[in-house]
Amino acid sequence: MALAPLAPVSQQKCANHPERPGRALCMSCKKVVCQECATQWDGINFCVSCLKARRGKSEERSSILPWASTIAAILLLGMTARYLIAWSGALLAELL
Repeated sequence: MALAPLAPVSQQKCANHPERPGRALCMSCKKVVCQECATQWDGINFCVSCLKARRGKSEERSSILPWASTIAAILLLGMTARYLIAWSGALLAELL
């Protein structure tokens, strides 16, 4: 059983605005959307509701680990600099 071919996106109407022509196809839910409703993220078209869902997933992935490692690196550099300054001061005091 063969499926009927779909009309091109430009000949279809927006799922949210039936009076507007379709400009893009949401790659997540396969809805045809107009230029106003379509948003590209990483070069892929999404409708508003699918984009909100994807953004929610990306926010969930963020954790405190990157911040904690950055703060630890800054503290380590600060302690190392303090040690080197004290060491160079002692070395200069011996030379003078």
